[in-house]
Amino acid sequence: MIRTEQFRQLAFTAALVSTLVTGNSARAQEALNFGTASVGSTYYVLSIGLSKLIGKYAGVNVNVQPVGGSYPNLFALASKKVDIVMANSLSQYDRYHGNKPFKNSYEIRMLAQGMPNYRVILVRRGANIKNVADLVGKTIIGKRRALPELEKITSALLRVHGIAPDKVNIVGTVNTGQVDKALRAGTVDAAAYPSARRQPLLTALFQDGIVDFLDLSREKRNEMLKLLPGAFYEDVFKAGTFPDQKKGAYVFGLATSLVARADMSDDLAYKIVKATLSHTDEFAKYHAAGRQWTVKQSLSSPSVPFHNGAIRYYKDVGAWTPAMDALQAKLLKR
Repeated sequence: MIRTEQFRQLAFTAALVSTLVTGNSARAQEALNFGTASVGSTYYVLSIGLSKLIGKYAGVNVNVQPVGGSYPNLFALASKKVDIVMANSLSQYDRYHGNKPFKNSYEIRMLAQGMPNYRVILVRRGANIKNVADLVGKTIIGKRRALPELEKITSALLRVHGIAPDKVNIVGTVNTGQVDKALRAGTVDAAAYPSARRQPLLTALFQDGIVDFLDLSREKRNEMLKLLPGAFYEDVFKAGTFPDQKKGAYVFGLATSLVARADMSDDLAYKIVKATLSHTDEFAKYHAAGRQWTVKQSLSSPSVPFHNGAIRYYKDVGAWTPAMDALQAKLLKR
């Protein structure tokens, strides 16, 4: 028979082990895998910054994984390989509604929105491409499995300018780093390219005298927009946005968002959004675009419904309105 003191010691030990196991389990659940774009991209730099903010202010360990782009990120989210992702508005809309390349709809939710993300068309300076017609006979990087919208833009460019696809050698790459290397090596003449203002790799390409933007008129760009999904909007990179950029460039814009599965806990979603949007000055130390992650930007033209935990934060700061309730209900109806 166990004596009373021995029983107390055993009970205490069991309770301690239980507490440690439960605590470790809770901490394990609070560790997040963050899916983002390739190393060196704007998304990657921002994701590293966000991981630091979330760790510091939400008390959550974050492992940043360069999955490869918005669409692969959302595939990984659905397969539960990652817990949160950075993705553009077009890919979110397609994932939520089950549009190609996805085979079915999936319950994702918006946490926050930040800076615009752009698609541009670059030409190598040594390729002697003065206008779109000069693309005939040239090699252009115009497709990427991770970013199917690049192929849509390339197709729209040729169609609007009356160039048959077989008159251009269209090739693909796996990531932005490969595009950078091909342009520098001179193995391609032009590229449809994902970017942001002051994107590091593109800044270096301009700084080193490797590329220019394709001379595309606003009128032709807007004709192209009519052939592209509605998530795109018009924008311009003014001269001087990048080093030695002498002319403005008409580009294609998409919103950038932080997205999670609908089954993320409301409390965790709340903490992530608060950590992201309450420290924009600190976020900007990692990348200037961090300043654009604001409450106002987050509530602007969402393409998928907001997470309940995010809504709680927006209500706490007085930004959620009856109009947002109506928009949320509309988005939930799909």
